[in-house]
Amino acid sequence: MLKQKINTSIKILIYLFTVVYTDTGPTIIKQTYRFNTLPDDGSYSLILSNISGDLIVSGNEGSGAFINVEKITFGIKKEDIPNIHKKDNIIVTHLEEQNLINITGDSSSSNTNFMQTSIELSLPKHINLSFNINGGDISIKMIIGEINLSTLGGDIVIKDSEGEINSHTNGGTIDIENSKGNAQINSFGGGIKIQNFQGSIASSTIGGDITLTYISGDINCQSSGGSITLKNIEGNIISCRASGGEIIGEDLNGEITLKCFGGDTNIKNISGIGNLYSSGGNFSIKNFTGALVVNTEKGNILIDDAVGGIEAITSAGDIDVNLSYDSQIKDYSIYMETHMGNIKTYVPKNLPANMENIVYQTTSMQSIDSEIILKLEVEHEKIIGRRTIAGGTVPFSLKAHHGTITIKDK
Repeated sequence: MLKQKINTSIKILIYLFTVVYTDTGPTIIKQTYRFNTLPDDGSYSLILSNISGDLIVSGNEGSGAFINVEKITFGIKKEDIPNIHKKDNIIVTHLEEQNLINITGDSSSSNTNFMQTSIELSLPKHINLSFNINGGDISIKMIIGEINLSTLGGDIVIKDSEGEINSHTNGGTIDIENSKGNAQINSFGGGIKIQNFQGSIASSTIGGDITLTYISGDINCQSSGGSITLKNIEGNIISCRASGGEIIGEDLNGEITLKCFGGDTNIKNISGIGNLYSSGGNFSIKNFTGALVVNTEKGNILIDDAVGGIEAITSAGDIDVNLSYDSQIKDYSIYMETHMGNIKTYVPKNLPANMENIVYQTTSMQSIDSEIILKLEVEHEKIIGRRTIAGGTVPFSLKAHHGTITIKDK
């Protein structure tokens, strides 16, 4: 029934009992494994594999641990109950020289089909976990150490934990709250949600959304078929890629790289260095401070209240930018270009701009409509409007192909 190596430091006690309701009703089998003196110093690892069922793990102060296994099946006759304990049992092995406890399912008893299996583990909070299960949900709370979790079909929840976190699920969601460390998260078919986390995050999902809120650390995330939402992020590097969904960001600070393929990008309250790209979506950006580069192959660019350097380029779409000015920021430069569309910008009176604005494929002076007086010239099928304001220390260039330029004074 049980294969184990027992030594003087850790003793394992096993209790088994069965509850039977009727011949055709549920049969409940419970097993308890107790570790009397499992140390709470982070020296031990627990490996769990080849088991299908829901896992609930809680970390506690102090040594010692126990595991409760509950299995429910139906249609067991009373005369078969004595033999049911022998089926689908788990095997506990203690490798003292490796500071390791190994818990595996007994695959030799595959003929018993339990309808539901749940395992509760109460462990010392300082322990390393490695779970690779065949299916089921995993819930982790109050664990400090290396946390490696994999399920072939289920959700993963991690709360109030700390350490190197590596989680993978096929067909489920991953939720991490109030934790810190470094996280590598992957979901095939489900979403990823992380909030109140300190440390770096690398996450990817196919067919689900990614939501990251209140994060302090570097971020690298990718979503195929879903959207990405970022809120209250503070990191040196924030890099996200969405294919088939939109990107939403609010209160971001760092070196920001956002790439969106097929969806829109909407961000506000951003500071730092921004590099934004879209293959076919629109941009809406509000309250940006720093240096910003925006490129879209087909889409509109709307920027409201931008302070710093701006480069905005679209191959087919309109550009609408409301500029602000802060004399304390020295790296100012303005460049906007659309290859098929119109440009409209609001320019603050105190911006020391060196303006060169060009509309191509036209000789009409009306193609540039400016409340700031410009010197307009016709030159080789294009209209050029120039002006130097207050010393002209800020390069200012607008270029419209097959479109118009409108400049508003604010």
